[in-house]
Amino acid sequence: MNPAYEHPSLNLLVSDEQRDRAVDWLQRAYADGRLTESELDQRLDQVFTARTRKDLNLAFYGLVQPSQPSQALGIHPAYAPLVGARTQDVAGRGIGAFSHFSALFTWIFGPLIGYVVAPEGSEAKRQAASAFDFTLISTGGMIAGGILAAIADPLGFVAGIVALTWFVLTVVGGVKAATGEPWENPVLKLVPFRILSKPEPKRLGR
Repeated sequence: MNPAYEHPSLNLLVSDEQRDRAVDWLQRAYADGRLTESELDQRLDQVFTARTRKDLNLAFYGLVQPSQPSQALGIHPAYAPLVGARTQDVAGRGIGAFSHFSALFTWIFGPLIGYVVAPEGSEAKRQAASAFDFTLISTGGMIAGGILAAIADPLGFVAGIVALTWFVLTVVGGVKAATGEPWENPVLKLVPFRILSKPEPKRLGR
């Protein structure tokens, strides 16, 4: 770092909260495909061994470029990735929630739009893919239920159950995505049919 931009706060000790936020940011960068697993491990080691904010900032080297206003004000560059991560997180949650809720009105087209605009490897893209595949599976179930109803009237309830399940789980998925809570559709755990979605990625321990 250029000494001209060093701020006295760089020598302050790192708090547990700052360390935790740094770990969260790096794990999200890994999920977005910006870091390999070995690079993530190396940067996490830097986070865990950092004593001062200046040490902590090294874990973000090459990932975050502090803005000129931040440099001019002497704000510690480590704040930039944390703020940026929060902004990206809010945007990602919005895309994920849109992908689920829009399926109620647009069928697979809303989730497909969410899948296209979401960053590669992101949680938002995974949620959009999940909403897309679940909607297709549910549509197939409702069609099958309609066929059964045509064959035998008493079997008409099958389509109703499938439709209700689709509605409830779509709403649940949208709420979970909006709050950023990890969630995988239970139907996708049971049904192997997938076009866009993949099994939930592993969460790295600290």
